[in-house]
Amino acid sequence: MPDHDVVIIGSGLGGLISGALLAKMEGKRVLVLERNADIGGKIMSYGYLHNPDITEEEYKTSLAACGHSKIVYSNPDFSTIMEKHGLFKNYILDTGWHQMSAGPRNRFAQIATALGKKIDVSPTVGFLYYEDGEFRQLSDVVASWPRESQDERRRVAWITSRISKADSHQYDHVDYQSFLESLTDDRRVIDYYGLMGCYSAGLNCPTTVSAGEIIRVNNMNNMAGTHFQRGGGGGVVTGGFKNVANVFADVITENGGEIRTNHPVREILVESGSAVGVKVKPYGGSEQELYAPVIINNVPPRHLGRVLPERYWPLDHRQRIKTQFPLSGLLGFIGLREPVETGSGRAGDFSIRTLPGTEDLGVIGGGSIFSFEQTSEADPSRAPEGKCLMNTWISLYPENPFGPSEIDNDELINTLIDRIYSFLRHQYPQWDDVYEWGYFTRAKDMYGMSISPGQLGDRRLPITHPTLAGLFHTGDTVAQWGIATDGVGHGATLTVSAVTGKDYTQLLAPWGR
Repeated sequence: MPDHDVVIIGSGLGGLISGALLAKMEGKRVLVLERNADIGGKIMSYGYLHNPDITEEEYKTSLAACGHSKIVYSNPDFSTIMEKHGLFKNYILDTGWHQMSAGPRNRFAQIATALGKKIDVSPTVGFLYYEDGEFRQLSDVVASWPRESQDERRRVAWITSRISKADSHQYDHVDYQSFLESLTDDRRVIDYYGLMGCYSAGLNCPTTVSAGEIIRVNNMNNMAGTHFQRGGGGGVVTGGFKNVANVFADVITENGGEIRTNHPVREILVESGSAVGVKVKPYGGSEQELYAPVIINNVPPRHLGRVLPERYWPLDHRQRIKTQFPLSGLLGFIGLREPVETGSGRAGDFSIRTLPGTEDLGVIGGGSIFSFEQTSEADPSRAPEGKCLMNTWISLYPENPFGPSEIDNDELINTLIDRIYSFLRHQYPQWDDVYEWGYFTRAKDMYGMSISPGQLGDRRLPITHPTLAGLFHTGDTVAQWGIATDGVGHGATLTVSAVTGKDYTQLLAPWGR
């Protein structure tokens, strides 16, 4: 007899949303097995609302396990940041820069509402572009263009807004740069949309961004009525992104389900062409077998070989798995005595097309895009009153078809950190007076899959396993569309639809299905 109705491997967002829907909407006995000490996968948060007494060793272990990240620079040393500045007693930090489309109207928030819960999101307000030594709102930048370029931008926007979701898939494996150049030869328009596409995808160069995915996301944002400059186009989860995981975990346990941490799955049990259970060995415990008619896997397929031999994947799928690559980056966390950007846009996203001093580093794209936000200006709970928590981001490419690995290049990383500090000191004369602490992490797996040609649409792996009955997949590396966590919300509805035979995408607004 089965021990549970559904066993879910991994408590990342895809697994938790799938489990919450099945427990609440279908009355299933759900068991979630998580190998780490805490739930949430990559959307982990640290700080006074979460685990203020976490030790330095525990934090670094959690970063490595959940965020696939490592601290590569700290000023002052990290122990001093913890002890003198009370890093986890005064601030709230996430593992990374978690992008979501449509801000408070994102898809995982819609699902939470359908389950009787609420996820609070603090919208970022403004998107500011660096030009002629200052940050200016995008609308102000466009207003300074010649009339011909302004008209051309509107024409390109009109064309892309009329591309349906179905038709957008013809551009899944077309890079965004080529797509834009097929519509216009106006360099201002190409660079304008190229930057926005890179920012949304978290990538450094528009030649590595899928045009189809950006078209879908942009049109969804437009139909949702969200806007970067006026607020709502992006945002941070109030009090830390981990709150999203907590909401769906609560739904599971409130409806009779169970979540077991420190329970790594060793093997998916297969009998007569069906997945029938899992073999799990709790840390410090003995190995056991648990059975269920439905197994949902939230482990990225490229890491699945340790529990499911590749012979259970057809050759085409094995080839796709081997060519999948994640989104990687250099993430900065900086504490300031006060915000350096005030007035309009202070709670927005700031972006530079080419960070000064990176033009000759050989990075993909010919120079690094640099973005930052004063996170605590959007969400005041992130820092003590009056102080400012700044998050920064630079994309670094893993080994992939676009060029050599950047994420493993220590010399490049050290140079980029130096260029970031040099720019901030030059841009803000008061920088050394307001700077208190800062550290950077090398994040090898911010999103499970880069939003790049060759990985989207029909190249994503299926949710229903191709050869084993009863085995389903979820997460940000299988069939879905959308950016990062928001896309995972869509994918979870597809997973539950496949399990139940019902259309759970109907829980989403029409523009998010």
